[in-house]
Amino acid sequence: MQNQIPFSGATGAAGGFVLPDRQGELLTNGLLQEGGAINLAGDRRATGSRKEVFPIWLGTPTAGVVGEGARKPVTGGELGQANLTAKKIASIVLFTDEQKADMINGDVDVLVDGGVRSAIADVIDVQATGNDSGTNITSSFDSMLRSTTTTVEYDATKADGLRLAVSAAWGTLEANGYGKASDVGVLLGGDVARHLRDARSSTDTTKPAYADTDPLYGLQREFSTNLNGITEVAGVGKIVGFVVHKPNIHVRIRKDVTLTASSEATINDGVSDRFLFQEDLTAVRYETRLGMLVHDLNRAVVAIVNAA
Repeated sequence: MQNQIPFSGATGAAGGFVLPDRQGELLTNGLLQEGGAINLAGDRRATGSRKEVFPIWLGTPTAGVVGEGARKPVTGGELGQANLTAKKIASIVLFTDEQKADMINGDVDVLVDGGVRSAIADVIDVQATGNDSGTNITSSFDSMLRSTTTTVEYDATKADGLRLAVSAAWGTLEANGYGKASDVGVLLGGDVARHLRDARSSTDTTKPAYADTDPLYGLQREFSTNLNGITEVAGVGKIVGFVVHKPNIHVRIRKDVTLTASSEATINDGVSDRFLFQEDLTAVRYETRLGMLVHDLNRAVVAIVNAA
């Protein structure tokens, strides 16, 4: 059904029904997000400021074998500086006073809370990847994974095309000095999990192709419904995954998701002003503030594209 403002139940009646036969129908348009790009960040921490400046290592140390008493080699490298700004992500839900009064055991609160938090998680994933359900966008974060210029091609004609693409991307990270397995993660489209489950051996179609092996080499894997699916038709700009060096992804959380309720404010729902007290409405505002930055982006992030 279409979104209703103020928040509605399963019908077009004023306020909807708070206690329908099946509570799950309240969120028929809920957007569920499993994992996502933000979970691959190797540097995640809280911050007390809106903008944080911190040092980053831009070099690769060198060493050599020397004789006793011989001159020791001096390594090169570079220390850089990163600037990360936290962005605000928010949503407001409107309830009628009748809905609030009719609630039993907080069922609606729990359902709505989960749905709104999932929507916020999806927005974060959209901004982190630079993709919104397969469509490229410009992120509000300081970095987005899609900005990398380093890519490998997914070959859909090969049964293990995705596995080969992940290996090739990992190899690129290794060549850049970022190949340690525990520091490498994979973000793939939402349909990849099923693809890996359904893949069958080329010699025995009744046997799973990856029955005895890990198709992603033991690397941490996350999935995002915002990336293009590997079952889609190939096309320019289609990204089906990323292989990343996790320590280069920095996330700063300024404020966790907080809730604020008001029945007196005047708010605009995008169509008209809502006078909460006069219209028997309660507004619940969800807010969070966080940001993401990737340093050495083109060497630390490899995109898996399905362009050909």
